Amino acid sequence: MIDAPKNEKPYLNPYLGGIGIGTILFLSFFLIGKGLGGSGALTRLLAFSMDSVAPEFTSSLDYFSRYLTSTFHPLDNWLVYMMIGILAGGLVAGIRGKRMKTIMLKGDNTTNTRRVITAFSGGILVAWGARLAGGCTSGLALTGASVQAVAGWVFFMSVFASGLIVAYLIRREWL
Repeated sequence: MIDAPKNEKPYLNPYLGGIGIGTILFLSFFLIGKGLGGSGALTRLLAFSMDSVAPEFTSSLDYFSRYLTSTFHPLDNWLVYMMIGILAGGLVAGIRGKRMKTIMLKGDNTTNTRRVITAFSGGILVAWGARLAGGCTSGLALTGASVQAVAGWVFFMSVFASGLIVAYLIRREWL
């Protein structure tokens, strides 16, 4: 268990956080006409990066070429601006809450190397799953479920169930 420093501010009440997320989602629909989602910005960033390094190869891939054929720059999209805002907001919140520190969170029975490999592998699987599902948890679960889309609810319940199963399977990493 990691003890919080004495000067660290407490986290926001989870009920107030939920109300905040709901309000932001409502305002997103009301002002922009679209919900929230993060994986689209990362896909656009990957397409732009690949096009910078290997333009012929990237344009030959149907999946990435659709992000590059527009008259607009691939990064000139509301999802990219939202991602920049999330990163900036997280940085400001971390600084104001005095939570900016470098730590390795892991259980007593695992090594730093194993923790990094586990985290990296999990991140790759989540990113791959998000692209297969057609969006990330904010896009499918929050936005999809808020408009009562069946796919959003199926995804939301699948993420919850798989999280419980995986947590049970790797519980020794944290004990």
